[in-house]
Amino acid sequence: METLEKIFGNNTHIKVILLFYNNGGYFNNITGLAKNLDKSHVTVRKVVSDLIEAGILSELDIGKSRVIKINENCPYTEALFTFINSMRSLKEKKSIGEIIERRTDKRPDHAW
Repeated sequence: METLEKIFGNNTHIKVILLFYNNGGYFNNITGLAKNLDKSHVTVRKVVSDLIEAGILSELDIGKSRVIKINENCPYTEALFTFINSMRSLKEKKSIGEIIERRTDKRPDHAW
């Protein structure tokens, strides 16, 4: 499977990416994500696996728990978050100058 297909494979992929974008970049586990998305554990596990394989997410083992977090070092992550920022700017009807200026910023306004 190509990287872009893994990232944009279906609606659940996009919802997971947006959850990480909007919620500080990490979730405690698959169960928490599944509840938040109102999706099955199996579905969310597959999506998370795809995004880990693509480099967008990573998992940390902490004791018996696994924390899922955004991979800040992945160029795809930066590109996705820049894209999301641009789309939000368009939705807010900002000028093209403001959109370009925001695109040239190194990081989005929020902390990852």
